[in-house]
Amino acid sequence: MDNSGYYGYRQTFSSNVAAGYPMGINLGMGNLTTENTPLANPYLTWEKAYKLNVGVDLSLFDNRLKLTADYYNDKYFDLLQNRGKSIQLIGQYYPSENIGKVRRYGGELSVTYQDRVSNFNYYISANWSCDQSKLLYMDEQYVPEEYLRQTGRPVGVMYGLVADGFFTSKEEIENSPVIEGFNNIQPGDIKYKDLNGDKVINEFDRTVIGGDKPYSYFGIDLGFEWKGLEFSMLWQGAYNRDYYLGDVTLTEGFQQNGQFYGQAYENMLGRWTPETAETATFPRLTAGGNNYNRGNGWNSSFWLRSGNYIRLKNISLGYNLPDSFCRNNLGGLRVKLFVNGQNLFTKSACDLVDPEVSFTSYPLQRCISTGINIRF
Repeated sequence: MDNSGYYGYRQTFSSNVAAGYPMGINLGMGNLTTENTPLANPYLTWEKAYKLNVGVDLSLFDNRLKLTADYYNDKYFDLLQNRGKSIQLIGQYYPSENIGKVRRYGGELSVTYQDRVSNFNYYISANWSCDQSKLLYMDEQYVPEEYLRQTGRPVGVMYGLVADGFFTSKEEIENSPVIEGFNNIQPGDIKYKDLNGDKVINEFDRTVIGGDKPYSYFGIDLGFEWKGLEFSMLWQGAYNRDYYLGDVTLTEGFQQNGQFYGQAYENMLGRWTPETAETATFPRLTAGGNNYNRGNGWNSSFWLRSGNYIRLKNISLGYNLPDSFCRNNLGGLRVKLFVNGQNLFTKSACDLVDPEVSFTSYPLQRCISTGINIRF
């Protein structure tokens, strides 16, 4: 029974023979114990929401121009969250409670214009949407700096260290705050900002560096039909979006398989060297896991890239053979010749990854197909 999902209100028990009850200063081994794991919350209730949605639909110029606009502002409350200020005095994690509050707001806009000029039919349609959020309340642990707080921020923002260029000399390293525990920091490694001024780079120097959820999406669809010739094209994209290069293959620039390194990526041509110190776009060349340049697991603004993109999602061209030709020569069969392309063009602010998939996933394929459609 899953006590973390549908049945969080029901207490379950489990047996454990790995460790027994405390016997003096030692744990009694081999004794069967029963414990209530995890703790249940019998007062759980449904998550709730107040929702506001306002929309308008317009048709103008004999329905040639159509416009649809929507605005929403939703407040979600009694969200299941764990209290951050609770401590494990009883040796257990505290159960989820209905304490969270989140606001989501945004809008959608769609405009379509279609018309006919003689035997030429055409249309163009554009749509745009935005979605934003704000964390109204969560029970956070105490943090010494306001910039570390999550309350009041958008949902899903990314925290990390703020990169401040590269170290250029040993003297600069010795006189600058660095992450403790690293004794092989070299010129060409990333320099981080000491946000709280304590002369040490640690988790208290993290702040909001971005977010991977796009605020806005858009699309453009257009096409025409003229004397049996058909054409359509669909563009789509997103902006106000960040992409984090978290994979070690990208940050170090090599494909790795166990102890072996494969081909290098082109971005390593911009690596730091004493000769390229003024123009370098990547840290010094390392292999084997330079965790310092990756922010020691706390993320780093250095590896944040714009995720904005626009892509030609689909383009199609077809021709329907004239009805008279089909009746006289093809026995009434209706024939359409077509060629279709998918993902033929992409313009992305970051060319290291496909903007619609993660780095380790197979990228979207560029496809061109052609054929004949026959209808009886």
